[in-house]
Amino acid sequence: LHRQGGVVVMYDQHIILDFEMNPVSKKKATARAKLKREIIEIGAVKLNSNYEVADTFSCFIEPEYSSCVTDYITKLTGIRTSDVRGAVIYEEALEMFNTWIGAGKNRVYSWSDADFRQIVTECEYKNVKFPRNITRWMDFQLLFPRLMGLNQDALMSLHDAADWYGAEMDCKSAHRALYDAEVTAELVRGILTGEYKEIARNIHQYYKPTIQVEDQCTRKICLGDLFGDIFLD
Repeated sequence: LHRQGGVVVMYDQHIILDFEMNPVSKKKATARAKLKREIIEIGAVKLNSNYEVADTFSCFIEPEYSSCVTDYITKLTGIRTSDVRGAVIYEEALEMFNTWIGAGKNRVYSWSDADFRQIVTECEYKNVKFPRNITRWMDFQLLFPRLMGLNQDALMSLHDAADWYGAEMDCKSAHRALYDAEVTAELVRGILTGEYKEIARNIHQYYKPTIQVEDQCTRKICLGDLFGDIFLD
């Protein structure tokens, strides 16, 4: 902890990141047995201690164990083989990312722990030093619904979370690393500043389901079912 303008500050900056990944080629059986996929894009947003966007980071990475981006990943993300061919290798990308994070105490956030597990596994398999500036990592996918008071039996997608929060999300831009990091950053910022409390109150004030669980299999739920009172108002 340190003081900044009379206010106690826990972190100098907050790093919100997202990775896009590509499967390891089936032809690389040895690598595929230990490393299922490789990071092909890093996107990140840096918030300063006042929770303002200070900078962004984005780069492609050329996969080592696949000669092309699969059709599925291209359809999902829009990333093509031509985008990553000739890009920096994994080790260079992490060094660039580490330099971009810079010095100072920071916390890293991602939507799910899949990104954390991936970077750890990939660093170990490729014998690459883990970024020295990444020391505190938070799975924001687990934290967000709890703070918003949402009862979720399954993990919430970033798109659903943005809908709940009232954040605009362009489906055409979704599943690109920087864009997803920017959407996550908006949610993180709302939590850090306390803005989420008013939104959470509004949700629980107007959220009044009008159908029983057994009816959900045969009837499509719409906004009118869940938030009818607010539309009347």
